[in-house]
Amino acid sequence: MATETKNDTCSVREEHQGHLCELESQQEWDIIKQVTDQPTVRCENCGNVANSPRNVCMPTDL
Repeated sequence: MATETKNDTCSVREEHQGHLCELESQQEWDIIKQVTDQPTVRCENCGNVANSPRNVCMPTDL
């Protein structure tokens, strides 16, 4: 996984608790596996990939 990002760079702050950077900091490895098994987006902040734009701070299509 990529490096952690700050909440102040998040495009949807109210959903930040479900973003990969936050899930990593909470060591939610099982959830991370579920939301990254078929990635469609990449976070412009940290480079993490996820299945849904809802799971990264600054989503961009792969």
